[in-house]
Amino acid sequence: MATFGGDPDDNRLWAAMAAEDKAALRAHLTLRHLPQGDVVTRAGDEVRIVYMPVTADLANVIRFEDGRSGMATNVGREGVTGLAAFLADEPCGWDVEVQIAGDAWALPADALRRRVLESPLLLRVLMRLTHNNQVEAAQNAVCNAVHTVTPRLARWLLTIQDRTGSDSFQLTQDDLATTMSVRRTTVNASWQELGKLGGIKASRGVVRIASRDVLEHAACECYGALRRRTVAVD
Repeated sequence: MATFGGDPDDNRLWAAMAAEDKAALRAHLTLRHLPQGDVVTRAGDEVRIVYMPVTADLANVIRFEDGRSGMATNVGREGVTGLAAFLADEPCGWDVEVQIAGDAWALPADALRRRVLESPLLLRVLMRLTHNNQVEAAQNAVCNAVHTVTPRLARWLLTIQDRTGSDSFQLTQDDLATTMSVRRTTVNASWQELGKLGGIKASRGVVRIASRDVLEHAACECYGALRRRTVAVD
């Protein structure tokens, strides 16, 4: 198992934990590099390891019998994967798939569960994050039903930048079509629109955010509403 250099405090959930909780859990942490496309937890499986991303972004993906799929929510450096299933001690309800490759701190769920039982402060932090996740899932559902693709795409790109800390990431239009549950041609039209406005630049499967101002102007109001909750665990 490869271990990389890094600081757990780069994940905002870990940074929000009390010093005594960090001390109890630190020895169990392993920093892993997660390749794009890896499924770290499958729907129906017990959550054995939770991941606190640092530069990676992981998506909660719902898959249908006809082969289609879509992202319900995503998890970056603001949070942790599999939280709802972990707290309920139930099988995960979706695939947790690496959307943007990068690093994440892996923590055995058993170690975290033992500490939660001993620490009301840690439980409170996790419950607050769970509430934020529920708000995001509800906002995503309504956003997908009400807002058009271009504002949604601008919002999604800004969110990925916030949650990975990177201005550029490997991403294709096919990836986006799957993530946003729309046709590739629809994504292409919005992609071209944001490019012409100067918001993004793309080449050989790598997209770079050229102007946050452009993307923030193009994004739907959901971006601002959810960003204000991002650090609510602090």
